[in-house]
Amino acid sequence: YTPKNLCATFCTAYDVKGGAALSSQSGGIGMAIIGFSRSTKMGVSAIVGLGNKSDIDEDDLLTFFEQDDNTQIICQHMEDLKDGRAFAEVARRVSKKKPVVVLKAGRTSMGARAASSHTGALAGNDKIYDDVFRQAGVIRARTLRDLLDFARGIPVLPTPKGNNVVIITGAGGSGVLLSDACVDNGLTLMAMPPDLDAAFRKFIPPFGAAGNPVDITGGEPPTTYQNTVRLGLEDPRIHSLILGYWHTIITPPMVFARLMVEVVEAMRAKGIDKPVVASLAGDVEVEEAAEYLYQHRIPAYAYSTEIPVAVLGAKYRWARGAGLIPPP
Repeated sequence: YTPKNLCATFCTAYDVKGGAALSSQSGGIGMAIIGFSRSTKMGVSAIVGLGNKSDIDEDDLLTFFEQDDNTQIICQHMEDLKDGRAFAEVARRVSKKKPVVVLKAGRTSMGARAASSHTGALAGNDKIYDDVFRQAGVIRARTLRDLLDFARGIPVLPTPKGNNVVIITGAGGSGVLLSDACVDNGLTLMAMPPDLDAAFRKFIPPFGAAGNPVDITGGEPPTTYQNTVRLGLEDPRIHSLILGYWHTIITPPMVFARLMVEVVEAMRAKGIDKPVVASLAGDVEVEEAAEYLYQHRIPAYAYSTEIPVAVLGAKYRWARGAGLIPPP
């Protein structure tokens, strides 16, 4: 528990303070949580190993972290629930205030068998778990990487004010994959109004594409990214942006990253703070650019069109479940 500088683990110590509280029923998964946190410099309020849960259960942790001012998001790995009703009751209340993310292991028959031999867990019918989580406003992570990326990314993003999402991309191929990912994650691609379509077209070449995604093409100078992203942030009808970057000589990765931070921070200074995530395609230099963007509260991922959209989708699922924005 980092706020009290408490470290009682057989793993290597970790002391970077932040708002994510994570728990695991598995020591190995707990070690992976520490490793990811160290690798990404993700600040945590707590990392807790629950083991066989002979005394403390997930709902006990939810109750504690609900009242903990140092915790912004609660992420839990579990193989079963000892008291599903108690968990649902507490999670329904807590998720109205803070995002609750769960990775439920043993969702398949083979996984359930492995869970039984590992911790004696009675994994149960996965559809029931799915229903319980949904009704309680819990965000379900499908993979360990989802759990970790959600823990890191959800607190960074501001809460969206509506459902309209726009993709701005320098690569048409990324735009297609990002669109698929939006559908997979329950996000609404905004139908582009004619006036906004015309406004975007002022900044892109004739062979580019407005609409949504806005394809600025890869041959455009850095100012094209700058102008289109500024327009997307300024227009109140757009609630969130997904950026697709393609590594070119004309706009190198760090040039793109610095420009995006400049535009986004200028808007924040004016009181406009919208969720912005980014997918970066290119050579290894995109890794440094993605990290730079993340350091400035823009969740960005090299070599992936799926992860940034999944993180944005998770933020939306929480905001809808908490009643902060309407369903799409």
